[in-house]
Amino acid sequence: MTTAQEKTARADVPAPEGPGTPALPAHAQLLLALARPRLEAVHERLARSLADQDDLDWGAFLDAAARHKLLPLVGRHVFAHRLDRDREGLKGFPYSWVFTTSYLGNRVRNQALADDFGRVFRELGDAGVRHAVRKGFSLAEGEYSDPALRRINDVDLLVDRDDVPQAHEVLERLGYVQGKLAEDGEHIVPFSRKTQIFWRVNLSNQLPYRKAGNRPDVPEFNVDLCHDIFQKKSGVSAPARELLDRSVSTVLCGAPTWVPEPADRLLDLCSHLYKEATSLQFIEDSVDLQISKFLDVALVAASYDESVWHAFLSRVGEYEAGPIAYYALHFTAELYPDAVPPEVLAALRPEDTAYLDQYGTLDGQTARWALPFLERLFDTGRGDDSEPSNVPHD
Repeated sequence: MTTAQEKTARADVPAPEGPGTPALPAHAQLLLALARPRLEAVHERLARSLADQDDLDWGAFLDAAARHKLLPLVGRHVFAHRLDRDREGLKGFPYSWVFTTSYLGNRVRNQALADDFGRVFRELGDAGVRHAVRKGFSLAEGEYSDPALRRINDVDLLVDRDDVPQAHEVLERLGYVQGKLAEDGEHIVPFSRKTQIFWRVNLSNQLPYRKAGNRPDVPEFNVDLCHDIFQKKSGVSAPARELLDRSVSTVLCGAPTWVPEPADRLLDLCSHLYKEATSLQFIEDSVDLQISKFLDVALVAASYDESVWHAFLSRVGEYEAGPIAYYALHFTAELYPDAVPPEVLAALRPEDTAYLDQYGTLDGQTARWALPFLERLFDTGRGDDSEPSNVPHD
């Protein structure tokens, strides 16, 4: 296994490669080349070469970058590397303002989120509510080293079930309500009783707490309280209380808070990726497969040394979460081959890997994808034939 001295922690991962990559259309190859916080010379050369191709569909590229939540990241690269300028006979990116404006707009948006979520962290801490930040700002301010690069929709917090009444009081005092944004975008309406019952019986989260943002870039602020990093129907459980006992103090959004310790943090990311990549609700909404989620996993994994990998494998074994961890790391390695040590993949690999091409299992409606991973990653119609989700939205 690679040692910490041989593989230093870095906010970058290698270029995607593999037998399926060359068959992808030019716009898909270009997005994969740019899907990293920092561009090395090889990535920049590849991006310029692809951008110069006459058959590159810039509309498809823009759509893919938005679908995969990578527009702000692309915008930073366009500006930082002057990808909009012709160079050495190669044409630059057109419509550069679309990309750079996305980056700058996301910076303003995420700052607004940080201001509000920082108050949430501080108030929860003052009230004695133990919590740990999942994903989101822990990645944006950590591995990405620039909060503007990662589009953030909400904040997910691990909270023990016993602390929910206190957390509820804090969030209500800060203007949050359990419900959804009304059609007028100016207030929150409560969820229907059907939705409340479904969440209570089937999911490991509280119903989302929201408040109207009343601004074009932040229509709503959203706080999710999570009691387990795995879904009830997965057959695996890692209660928030156990993760909170091992959590690490930090500062995010300008406020003191906590994050899961390293092994728990990666396992949490793997569980999140697996849930969304295979659940009908996310397939229906076309957010099941997003390069940004694999990039999150790759950046955290690429920073690990041998000791953390041993701790991670031990934690996976403790929770009997091997198939879930392998699913996430296997497909992450297809996009970022050097992010996960081969020994780790070998240790996690189950005898039967047929489930890697299945979806809908958590919904009780198992089906199989017809396309291989890299192709379905960019197939915008991949979920057209899937069964509808039974998760209520009202």
